[in-house]
Amino acid sequence: MPTKSYLTGLIGAEIDGSLSPALHNAGFEALGLTGEYRPLDTAVAGKTVADLPELSQAKKRDGFDGFNVTHPFKTAILPLLDEIDDDARDLGAVNTVIIEGDKLIGHNTDWIGFAAQYQSLIDAGTARGPVLVLGAGGAGRAVIHALNAAGVPDIRLYDPNLQNAATLGQAHANVSVADDPVETAKEVAGIINASTVGMHGKGGLPIDKAAIRPDHWIAEVIYFPVKTPLVLYAQALGCQVATGDIMCFEQAVAGFELMTGLNADRAAMAASFADLLNANA
Repeated sequence: MPTKSYLTGLIGAEIDGSLSPALHNAGFEALGLTGEYRPLDTAVAGKTVADLPELSQAKKRDGFDGFNVTHPFKTAILPLLDEIDDDARDLGAVNTVIIEGDKLIGHNTDWIGFAAQYQSLIDAGTARGPVLVLGAGGAGRAVIHALNAAGVPDIRLYDPNLQNAATLGQAHANVSVADDPVETAKEVAGIINASTVGMHGKGGLPIDKAAIRPDHWIAEVIYFPVKTPLVLYAQALGCQVATGDIMCFEQAVAGFELMTGLNADRAAMAASFADLLNANA
């Protein structure tokens, strides 16, 4: 059994509702390790993207093994890294940084998490295309990367920021930018919410409910809460739904293994995660 202690963490804004610290700490406990996952809420600390270079260097000085980054730092971290793995480079966003000596090495486990979520729809026999992705931020990039890895040939992308959508769409031959999500929803088999609409403290639906049909399959990347307004409405309508807790858990396990170099106790982490979700429902 490893004897070293581990120090990992998270940099993000407004992360008071994040379950990552408890989940990662449960991962340490399950393996009998001395370890700590420390979150840094930049909104509370009064830090911005401009402070990210110093925050990243501080992680090296403080002896961290690695750290996660979330909104709004997943793309801002890129120029600060010494190395970036191929998947993270291809999708243009990083959520996990490993510290090896003096090097910061970027990875992305969000797409791994969504790949597992999409696989659950495949296993249910409902995943098919075309697909409408709502949101062109870091989560949207991860979703599209996972869909490409799964061989989805026709992806429609909508974001209220048309420039962001256009930039992401231009990077993929099989992605077209949608001007009207309601009209586009008529032409697709599945809808994926990769935006922040519906998360804790925001609420709302990312698309007009009239655009959702019972024969649509729905994937929600938000996990806090698991039962977002989109999930509740889609389930009531009879849609096949894949909830964001799948993506959250799988990306966290992948990140834990990258930062520690160990195989996680998935069963123990899954049990802990279920308890956390129930406690926060």
